[in-house]
This record gives sequence, C-alpha cells and structure tokens, in this order.
Amino acid sequence: DCVERNDGNGYIWHTTGSGKTLTSFKASTLLRDNDQIAKCVFVVDRKDLDRQTREEFNRFQEGCVEGNTNTETLVQRLLSEDKADKVIVTTIQKLGLALDGANKRNYRERLFPLATKRLVFIFDECHRSQFGENHRAIKEFFPNAQLFGFTGTPIFEQNATVVQIEGNQASRRTTQDLFQRQLHAYTITHAIEDKNVLRFHVDYFKPEGDFASVAGEQLRKRKIVEAILDKHDAATHQRRFNALFATASINDAIEYYELFKTIQAERQSADPDFVPLKVACVFSPPADGDPDVKQIQEDLPQEQADNQVEPEKKKESLRAIIADYNARYSTNHAVGEFDLYYQDVQKRIKDQQFPNADLPRKGAEKIDLTIVVDMLLTGFDSKFLNTLYVDKNLKYHGLIQAFSRTNRVLNASKPYGNVLDFRAQKEAVDEAIALFSGEAAERAREVWLVDPAPKVIEKLEDATRKLADFMASQGVEPRPEEVANLKGDEARAGFIERFKEVKRLATQLDQYTDLDDAAKAKIEALIPRDDLRAFSAQYLEVAKRLQERQRKTDDPDDPIQQLEFEFVLFDS
Repeated sequence: DCVERNDGNGYIWHTTGSGKTLTSFKASTLLRDNDQIAKCVFVVDRKDLDRQTREEFNRFQEGCVEGNTNTETLVQRLLSEDKADKVIVTTIQKLGLALDGANKRNYRERLFPLATKRLVFIFDECHRSQFGENHRAIKEFFPNAQLFGFTGTPIFEQNATVVQIEGNQASRRTTQDLFQRQLHAYTITHAIEDKNVLRFHVDYFKPEGDFASVAGEQLRKRKIVEAILDKHDAATHQRRFNALFATASINDAIEYYELFKTIQAERQSADPDFVPLKVACVFSPPADGDPDVKQIQEDLPQEQADNQVEPEKKKESLRAIIADYNARYSTNHAVGEFDLYYQDVQKRIKDQQFPNADLPRKGAEKIDLTIVVDMLLTGFDSKFLNTLYVDKNLKYHGLIQAFSRTNRVLNASKPYGNVLDFRAQKEAVDEAIALFSGEAAERAREVWLVDPAPKVIEKLEDATRKLADFMASQGVEPRPEEVANLKGDEARAGFIERFKEVKRLATQLDQYTDLDDAAKAKIEALIPRDDLRAFSAQYLEVAKRLQERQRKTDDPDDPIQQLEFEFVLFDS
C-alpha cells in the first residue's frame, strides 16, 4: 500500500522464527511486477545472511535471485534492464562500497543513471549496521527510494545504543527514527501463542563461592564446565539436539575451550564409559585487511574490540582450535580462509538433523557444543539446536536474539528452547520480555516461559491418574502388560490419548536442567522409568495397529480418525 501510494517508509516487526524471510520474499516478488519500481533491493547484513537469505528465496522459487559475489557484480545487476535482475539480494556492506565516491572503481559515478529512479529497499533485521554511514548514503544517493525494514527486535528508546548528535542535542536513534512508522507487528508473544516458535525454559545457575581473584575466576569457569557436562545430556534430550555456549570475550572462549579438553580428558580417565562432547569454537580472527573477515566483524563488536589486543596471540589460539577441528573431522581449514571454516561449523551444527545411522561416520560428523562470543547469536537458524549456555551479559534485543537461536519448532521431542544462564540475569530477562512482548509484563512471562518443574510434575501426576482411572474403567490393572487386554479399538484409542499425554510431560521434564533430587524421586514414583519404557513399547504396538485401520477407513465420525500418534515422542 505504501509503495502503491508512494507514501514514505516503514518497518515491520516480525519476531525471529516467524517467517520474515518468506514474508519479505513475497513482498519482493509482488514488487517485481510493479512497473513503477525500477529495482527491489533486499539488503542483508553480513555475508552469511546474504547466502542464507538467497538460498531461502531460491527455495521458495528456484532461480529467482542470483548471488552478488562482489561489488562489481552488484553494480552490473543494478544497471541491468533484464527483469531477472529486478530483485537483488545483497549486503549493506557491498551496497556501501558501491555508493562510496572515494572508491577507485567509480561505482558511484556509474550508478548515477539510477539515482533519481524509484527503488525499493527492503532491509532484513534493520536494527544492525543500518544505523551507520551506509544507511545515510543510500538515502542521500537515492532520494526517491522507499525504505522498509524487517526486524524481530526493534530498537526502542530503552534499548537504543547509537547516539545521534543534532546541534547540542544528543538522542538515541530508534527503528522508528530510521523508518518513520511501524506498519505491522507480529511479536514473539503472538508467535508462541500461534505455535510458530517455542517457549523458553530458563535455568539460572550461579556457581557458589568467592571468585573475586584470578584463581577464583578460573575456578568459577571450571565449575561452569562441570555443570554443562552434568546437564548437557538432559538439556539436549540425550544429545539429539546440540547447543551454543555464549562467552563474554575471545579470551574467555579460548579458556573455556581448553577447560573442556582438560576436564573431559579427566572424566574419561576416571570413567572409561564417559563419552566426551564434540566441542567446537568459533570467533573471528584479526581482520588484517581481509575484506571477508572485516565484513563479518561489522556486527561483532566484542570480537572486533578483543582483536585489538594481542591479535597474534588470539590468531595462534584460533589456529590451534582449527587444527583440533581438522583432526576430528578430517578437514583442511585454515585461519587464512576463515569463512570456509565458519561455514563448515554452521553446516555441522545443522547436520544434527540426520540420524547417526544415516551418516557415513555414524554421527562422528556432528558437533555437540559450539563455543561462541558474538557469532551465531543472531541470524543463525537450526531446528536441531535447542540449548544455549550463557556466561556473558545480555540485554534487550541482544538477549532475545541469542535466546531465539533455541526456539525453532521441530516436533513433540522438542517442547521448548533451553537456556542455562550462569550469570543469574533474571532481571535482564524480565526487562527484555516486558519490552518485546507487546503485552503486560506478567502475562508475557506466562506466555514466553514454560511452567516451572513443580507445576509440570503436578500435570504429570494428573495425567498418570487419568491413565490409571481409564484402565480401571476398562477392567484392567494400570500396568504395561495389561494394555494387551484392552477390548476394542475405542478402548485402545483411549489408551493412546491418555498415555501420549504422560509421555509428553515426561519428555518435557526429561529436558529440565533444574530438577533437584526430590523432584526426580517424585517423577520416578509417578511413572517409574521401566514402566515408562514398557508402556511406550505397548503404545507403539497399539498405535501401529490403529494407524493401519485409520488408513483403511475414511469415516469422519470414527474416533480412530481423530487420533494423532506423534511417533516422534517414542523415538528413543
């Protein structure tokens, strides 16, 4: 509507994981057929998002978007009259180079024929580098352009960090300052209620002790590694999912990486049955003039700052980390081709989707835990990543972006995104929820966060009682071996519905990382582990028989037709 009426700019607040890429793609294709528009340029921030967005666009419509491998290609496509070049995906960094009058290739001068034409720029995650000079350059060079921004986490007054000086007046620049007005909002609250993203389980774990000294800080880190090793199998559903570990600095990431090596070796020596986690670590090296690394670092403020201090020492550590990676995965990566290493880490995190039996090395290809500083905490999606460990201060949009790496919907085996915060940042979490919910804070907490363990245990108690009452009503004891004595498909369907709820709640509690011994004992008393396994086996047998019958009848009134078996819950 804004484009049709040539009525200014605007931003769209659609939460991470809600399908921003598909929405923006649809908008782009509609504009492709608008003769009033010379070009529609979809602008992303960083090379990995450039690649990811282009791949997603082409998945929706094969060959609809071509890549711009360099700025020269971008300029050629901007000047092209070919309709195939009407929709262009590029990074804001490449666009900035194209508009840089000081560039010796004269890109800006070559683009002058476009300067007065109507272009539409759609910015993905518009809260990032667009606050810089590049955004201003686009507005100045294309005065007739319209700018639209998509963001999952808008910049409000409360979370703005960029200061704009006008005369003697200093103010913080918000998303609304850049894009004039909000056109539509679909917040994380809406997405959770619509089951488009998952809720969060946040476990605040702060190691006990006095860690003020350097030695104390080392001890604190050691306790955190021990806690992760103790909790990881539960958090990731026995390693069916994988995790990120967000650390506060490159030095911290290096120290944690070495600690995992040391402590896992100790555990393996003490217990031959201990299976070490496959741990990777990724942070950007000093740029040293490398344009790929410089581009990647534009949105990695901590890493950029860290690399100013003892850069060679950090590069040596990264070289050693990559050498370990090469030895583990039979790869040949190097610091000098960092982007290839970074891509490979992302691919292996996503390879978690494949069952070990289907992989050539039976799961040895996978990564269990990736230690990061800034990287992968925004713009990276994997449905098989379910856990974030946090030992860095997070606030507002940075917190929501990081947490949201865990909450992509998969199936019933992934009931929520898991966050283990080792800095006890409950206040920061509550503030972020209040800011980005679009709701009253208390209601938002109820929507965003899963029930605490005691409440889920109450629900499990109710579900096990209903199962027992149902079996008693059918004249059988509430024991696994009695399921075979249920008479008729209607009774079997009743068992399916009731036990499925028991299994769903048990699976949810299995992934809670904050269960104390009393809670574990109560769960075991409600549904002993051996009974859960035996009931599950009976469930699968009955469900397969009913599924066969379901395929043979199309009577909508048949109760069997209403059953959803959710076999994935029983894939263990």
